[in-house]
Amino acid sequence: MHVERVEGEYIEPEIIDLEDGSGCLFRLHESDISKDGPKKLSELLTDQAQRWAPRPAGSPPGPVVPVTWLCLPGLPDRFAIGVEDNASSIRYTVDSSLLSQRAGDYLGRLDTARSPYWQRVPEGYHHEDDGNTA
Repeated sequence: MHVERVEGEYIEPEIIDLEDGSGCLFRLHESDISKDGPKKLSELLTDQAQRWAPRPAGSPPGPVVPVTWLCLPGLPDRFAIGVEDNASSIRYTVDSSLLSQRAGDYLGRLDTARSPYWQRVPEGYHHEDDGNTA
């Protein structure tokens, strides 16, 4: 997963699927994400994405999985970010000095809307050494 910090005129957060199928690009305005934010969020999103894969082509959408972002001020370590992830919900927690709650709320709505097109996968699903390269 890639995170890009966009400068200039304000844009709403975007999630763009990469054409090669290797992940997504999260585009966030500089007023919504700190200079340190893209690297930390990219690591968090990449780790979390290992538990999910696109549903097979032609399969019906699955259930809606609510996704929330909690952007809290003053966490003891502003780089201590995390995710609670299960088949029925996903909740990210980040320090608000890295990501604004405005962007978090918007990303939550985008991710929730995308959730029926993804499915939870077993650990190791994305590792090439076990034959799965999805």
